[in-house]
Amino acid sequence: MKKLVYLLMSFALVVSCSDDDSNQEGTLNVTAGYAFTANKMANSLEFTSGYIWLTEVEFEGHYASGDSIEVEVKRSSKIDLATGVATPNLDDIAIPTGDFVELELEVELRDEDAQPSIVMEGTYTRTDGSQAPIRFEYNSGETFEAEYKKPVTILDGETVLSRIVFDPNIWFSVVPNDALDNATVNADGIIVISGVSNKGIFDLVADRLDESTESEFE
Repeated sequence: MKKLVYLLMSFALVVSCSDDDSNQEGTLNVTAGYAFTANKMANSLEFTSGYIWLTEVEFEGHYASGDSIEVEVKRSSKIDLATGVATPNLDDIAIPTGDFVELELEVELRDEDAQPSIVMEGTYTRTDGSQAPIRFEYNSGETFEAEYKKPVTILDGETVLSRIVFDPNIWFSVVPNDALDNATVNADGIIVISGVSNKGIFDLVADRLDESTESEFE
């Protein structure tokens, strides 16, 4: 049995049975990747690689009885957005079994130094047809939260897959076309969008991230 729900900049939840029923608890597997809506920009913007760097994962389950259980794991792990592979892995988080009426997942981004906690890389095609590599960098200890408000039964040996879904087309839909057309490039010809480079564009996109983190599953 599989249950799948997507929410932009939030989490997709899949519950699937494991072949090993000897385990007396479930397992949480956290991964990440891209999901694209139709491109609303007149010009082409495509992200194909990057990562999200987490330092903490918190799982909370609410039982029908009104009780709840929390599992918190502190682990610095970088998830490849192209493959969904986490290094070190995040596929072995032990979680309780039972009948839940709601699940919540919270992840905290790395914020220890100047290294970005989110990086997305791809290509931008300008109005005149010329192309440039593009790189988006986000450096913050932001905490992302998601809720799954449907009944879920987790049995012994089952795995819960929680996927962090990024949709750059939604983030960049508020950026004027001419802003990217005229964006500054670095010495390597890359359009870097960060807190210190092309900051006007960065501020527009970062605001979209904030709005998304406030959303909840329906």
